[in-house]
Parts: sequence; C-alpha cells; structure tokens
Amino acid sequence: MATEDSQFSKNEVSGSFDRLANYYAGERGQSPWFQAQRKIVLEMLGSEKGRLLDIGCAAGAEFEPLLHRGFEIVGIDYSPEMLRLAKERCNSSGSVQLCRADAEALPFPDASFDHVICLGVFEYLSTYERSLGEIHRVLRPGGLVILSLPTRISLDRVSNKLLTTTAVPLWRMIKKLIGKRTLGQRVGRRWNRCNPWKVPAQLRKHGLSPQQSAYSGFLLFPLGHLWPAAEFRLFTMLERFSKSRILGWTLSQYLIAARKS
Repeated sequence: MATEDSQFSKNEVSGSFDRLANYYAGERGQSPWFQAQRKIVLEMLGSEKGRLLDIGCAAGAEFEPLLHRGFEIVGIDYSPEMLRLAKERCNSSGSVQLCRADAEALPFPDASFDHVICLGVFEYLSTYERSLGEIHRVLRPGGLVILSLPTRISLDRVSNKLLTTTAVPLWRMIKKLIGKRTLGQRVGRRWNRCNPWKVPAQLRKHGLSPQQSAYSGFLLFPLGHLWPAAEFRLFTMLERFSKSRILGWTLSQYLIAARKS
C-alpha cells in the first residue's frame, strides 16, 4: 500500500481495508464488476506460467483461477485482516505464500518473479513512481506486469465530480444550518486516479513495454444508489466494449499489461 509520505498513511489505508475485509472475502469476489476485471486479467496473462506476485492481494478472491492455471502465488497486502482471511481461503494450498509488505518497498530479491499483478493499489499512492520501480526490480527480464487503475475520465468520475461541485456543497450548507454534523472526507474520495493516455509513457520510463490495455467496470453516480438494476444493465451492455478506444473510456477502471524489457 502506501508509505508514510504518500497520498494516505499506511495506518489510514490499512485500517480502512481491515474494516472492509469481510466484504472482500465474500460479496466482492462474487461481484460482476470484480469478475469482469478478473476475466480481463486472466486474458492478459494468456498462457503465462511461473511465480506470480500479487500486490494488494486483499482476501485472495483471484487466487483460485490463478492456481488453476498452475501459478505459484506470493500475495502481499498491508492489511493484517485481509491477510488473515486470505490465509483462511488458501490454507490447504502449498502454492500460496502470504506476507505483509509495502508496495513501494518490496521485500524480495531482484528478478525473483515471473509476473506481477497489482489491482486497486496505485490509487492510494501519491505517485506511481516508486512502486513501478520496485515492480521492475523484482520482475525477471521478459516478465509481465498487469495493473488496474481507476481513471479520471469515466462517466462515473465525471458525474461524481459534477454533483460534488454543485449539489454536495449545497447539502452541506443546509446540514450546517440545521445543526447536523458533516462527516470527514473518506479515503476513497481522494484516490490518485490515472490519466490512461499517460500511463504507457510512465511504464516505458521504468523499462516496462506496454503490450495491451482494456477498460472495465461501468458505474454511474448516483445511479447505483438510486436504481442499481439499471446500472447493472448498463454495465452488462458496455462491458463488451472494454477494448474499444471509442467507448472504453466510459468505464471506471483502466487495465494495462506491460513486459519488462
């Protein structure tokens, strides 16, 4: 996760994910949004094999299909509760090792992994640079890294930003006038989202050659809160365009695979 001078402190992120651990161990793994993203990751891995580092493994919802493909997995996370539940999930497997570690200071030797996946981690860092440097260091030459990053250009982000700058301030003012307490800003509100068109250059800077990319996960704020069934229907319709340069940008996650030169 993050180091002390990153977007969030380690304890802030770890505590947030400790509280979400049961959700990640159960409901999230069954979510169509997560399953769609996992499907893209498996497609990007193709026929690759070997030792795989899963940075931000959470409760291990992606372990089963990776093990089925014959990968030896090392999963790291900064949340102790996530790691506890991941251990429960894969307790009978000798092909999974787990440890608490920092994405910006990986405790592994150079060129010690065939592949790396990192889903839902970079948004908690103030900069992607240190983690990309560490990923390059621990990857063997020719190894593949797959990243998943929330984007700044999705319909969900645009609609959220529009309401945040219009309706939300008005609602806060009303609550203040009637004496209701306003909650502090949540971790997820300050994500370090990516500009998809800039990510390939960042990867090349760190010796990682982009291979393919895709988008995933249609969300539209506040439709998911007001009419979840409608949002799901739109997700089902738009997910088929995940690799489209024209419609893909409407989706909330940007996935990219790159190979170490």
